[in-house]
Amino acid sequence: MKTSNKKRTTESKFSWGLLDGGPVSLVPRWIFYPLIFVSLALPNLIFSGVSWFDTLHIMKWAWAMVPVALISLIGGAILALYGAERTGFRLDIFGGVWFSLLAFVSLQPLWADIFALSTYMKEWFFFATLLAAYIFCYNLFTGEKALRCLLWCANLNAAVNIVFAELLIRDMNGPFWFIMNVPGNYIGNTGQQEMFGLWMAMAAMNGIFLHMVYSQFSEAEPKKYRNMKYANLVMLAFNSWGLWNSTTRAGMLSLMTGTIILSVIIWNCKPRKLLKNVGFAALLVAVMLVVNICMGYFGWSRAYALINKTSDMLLNTANFGARREIWLTSWNVVKEHPIAGVGLGHYKWHYLDGQRDAFKDHPEMKWQFTYWAHNEYLQWMAEFGLFGTLILLGAALWWIWSFIRALTRKKDLSYAAMWGCAFVYLIWFDAIFSRPFHRIENVIWLSLAFAVANRQLLPLSAKFSEISHGFIYRLLGFFMAAVAVMGMIFLYSGCRADKYLRAASLTNSASLQRYRIDEARQSLMGRDEANEQLAYHLLAVANVTKKPEDLAAGIEQLYRSFKTRPQAKQLLELINLAQRTGNQALLSKLVRYLHPSEYRVVSGDAGPLSK
Repeated sequence: MKTSNKKRTTESKFSWGLLDGGPVSLVPRWIFYPLIFVSLALPNLIFSGVSWFDTLHIMKWAWAMVPVALISLIGGAILALYGAERTGFRLDIFGGVWFSLLAFVSLQPLWADIFALSTYMKEWFFFATLLAAYIFCYNLFTGEKALRCLLWCANLNAAVNIVFAELLIRDMNGPFWFIMNVPGNYIGNTGQQEMFGLWMAMAAMNGIFLHMVYSQFSEAEPKKYRNMKYANLVMLAFNSWGLWNSTTRAGMLSLMTGTIILSVIIWNCKPRKLLKNVGFAALLVAVMLVVNICMGYFGWSRAYALINKTSDMLLNTANFGARREIWLTSWNVVKEHPIAGVGLGHYKWHYLDGQRDAFKDHPEMKWQFTYWAHNEYLQWMAEFGLFGTLILLGAALWWIWSFIRALTRKKDLSYAAMWGCAFVYLIWFDAIFSRPFHRIENVIWLSLAFAVANRQLLPLSAKFSEISHGFIYRLLGFFMAAVAVMGMIFLYSGCRADKYLRAASLTNSASLQRYRIDEARQSLMGRDEANEQLAYHLLAVANVTKKPEDLAAGIEQLYRSFKTRPQAKQLLELINLAQRTGNQALLSKLVRYLHPSEYRVVSGDAGPLSK
C-alpha cells in the first residue's frame, strides 16, 4: 500500500524532531508570540472593574503574568524533557545574574524580618515573571518585524488610553463601563498619573523609533512603507498630546533620555543620516507641546497644569518635585538596615519608622505616608540591603560598560538592539522619580528591551562544564515550569479571595459577611486585604452590639492589619479608636508616627498624647 508524500513528510518530521534526537521547538512561535503580545500590549488598557474588590490591579496582574507563566510552563517542560541541545536554549550571563538575584530574595527570610508574607510572595512572583519573560524573549523574540508589530499594538493601546483620559477629564465616562470610573483624572485605564505619563513616554519612544525605521525602509521600498510611515507620524502626534496632557515630568524627561541614547547610538554605530529622521520625529513631539499650550488658552488641554508643575520644578529644584522628604525618609530606612535590608516588599511599613527619625534632623518636613520611595534605587537599597544592592549595581554597571564598549567599537547594532538600549535607559531614568519596577504591566517591557539588546551587547552564554551542562539546563526547565504552576495557583487563590471580599461587601448579613471574609483569609495572596476587611467587620459588629469586648477585638485586629499592610487611613482610625477607648498604651505606639508638632507626650510611658 502506498503512503502519500504528505503523510510521509509529516511522519518524518515528527520522528526526526522528537524520536530521532532532532531539534525541538522550545515554545512554538504560534504560541509564544500571541502570548507575549498579550502580556506586553494589553494590560495597560484594562482594569479589574466593579465586579472585583480590587478594582485596579488584579486583572492587570492576570493579563500580564499568566501569558508569561504559560510560556514558562510550556518552555520549561520542553527544556526539562529534551534539554538545551535539542531545544537550542541559551542562558546568557545576564540571565544568570538575574537568577542569582531571585535566589537572593528567596533566601531573604533567613535574615530579614519578613512578616507580611502575602506582600513578599507577590513581589517574588513579580521577579520570577520578569526573569521568565527575559529568558524566553532572549531565546525566542528574534524577529524585527514582530517587534514593530508589537510596538504598533502598544501605541494603539496608548492612543485608546488617551481617548479614555479625555473622557475622564470631562466627566463623560459614565456610559462606558470599560473605562475606570475616576472622573476628573487624566489617567485612562492605567490607574495612576505617573504610570500614564510613563506609558505615553514609552509610546512616544516607540513612535520615534518606528519613524526612523520606516524612513530608512521607504528609501528602498517607498510604496510598501510610505503609508506605514505617515500613519505612525499621526499616531506619534496623538500620543505626544497625551504625554503633554499627563503633566508627568518624569515621563517627559525619560522620553528625552531615550531619544538622546538613540541618537548617540546612531552617531557612533549607524549612518548619521538616520539622525535626521529621529530629529524630525522629536520635533513633531515638540510641536505637539506648542499645540497643547495653544489649546490650553481655550481650556482644551492641561497646559496650565503642565506649566505650573514645570515652574515649580525649576524654582524648587532642591525639592525634586516634592520628593525630597520621601527620599530623606527612605535614606533613613537604608541607614537603619544597611546590611540585611528590610525585606522584599516591606519598605512601606518601615517608612513610618524612617520618617519618625527624619523629623529629628529635619523638623520642617511635612508628614506624609507612601508605599513607594519614588526612587526605585533607594527602595532597592532599603529592601535588599548591601549584598542585594551590590548584585543589582554590579549587573547595571556591567551592562552600561558593555553598552559603552559597543559604542566605542562602533558595533553595527540591529534596529531591535538600538530600540532595546534606548528603552532600557528610558525606564531606568523614570525609576529615579517614579516606581515603574512595581507596576508589572510597565516593567515587563524592560525584560524585552534587555533581551533584544543583550543578544548583541553581552556574551552569549555562561561556560558550564560539559558534564553538568545538560543536567543544569534540564533542572532549570523543571524549575521554571514548577514556578509557573505555583504562580498561577497563587494568582488563582488571590482572584478567588478577591471575589469573596467583593461578595462580602455586598451583603448585609453579618454572619454571611464573616464567612466570606474567612474564606478570603485562606488565600495567601489575599490574606492581608482580607485581614483588614475582617477588622472593619468586627468594628461594625461592635457598633451594633455595643460590647466593649467586641470593640477591643476589632481594634486589635485593625492594629494587626496595620502592622502588615499599613495605611495612613488605618493609622488615623486607630488613633481615634485608642482615644475613644482610653487605650493609652496603643495610643503611645501610634502617635509617635505623627509629626512631633502634632502631639505631646505626657509623663510616663503611656499617658494621653494630644495635639
